[in-house]
Amino acid sequence: MHHSFPFVKTLAFIILCLWPLGCATSPPTKFYLLSPLPAPSLETGDTQTQQLTTIRVDAVVIPGYLDRDEIVTRVSKNEIHLADLNQWGAPLRDNLTNILALNLSRLLPAKGFAIFPFKCPSPVDYQLSVEIVRMDGRLDGDVHLTAQWSILRGNKNNIMVTRKSRFKASKAPTDYDELVAAQSRLVEALSREIAKSIQAHP
Repeated sequence: MHHSFPFVKTLAFIILCLWPLGCATSPPTKFYLLSPLPAPSLETGDTQTQQLTTIRVDAVVIPGYLDRDEIVTRVSKNEIHLADLNQWGAPLRDNLTNILALNLSRLLPAKGFAIFPFKCPSPVDYQLSVEIVRMDGRLDGDVHLTAQWSILRGNKNNIMVTRKSRFKASKAPTDYDELVAAQSRLVEALSREIAKSIQAHP
């Protein structure tokens, strides 16, 4: 019976050694959202009698490598990194769609345009279709956004304009907060290009 004491002592020693590891807390996960353009100052005046041009922003299509909770960064030409502790606070597709619609509503004259993400009154004057080809970057490196987009007049069979846009951030991010801020600015640049095209094709 006394022979069991060395084993008990060894087991107790192992438990005491592992106890701090079991009690250690892992770093908390951080969650991020893209940010829209600043809201413009409220306009005054009667808009009730004015006919609004309606635009529907279809759900943005994103590539499979971005369709996940983790924020994706580029390690090399062929390798990506998934940030387990830095994630999107909402599905990226939904976040992009809502931010594009909100940006357009702030870029186009409020008295002339009504922008709807996903659902809207039918029929609409324009439909916007956006496919993200690339949206990633490196910490302390370049951040890229490439998107293929089309504006359709009235229905999906009448394409008014189709274009592929490429944008690169002017400043390298040093952390994930700066990375998402840079991506928000690139989405803003895309929104401005789309708004300019809509105004050029009344």
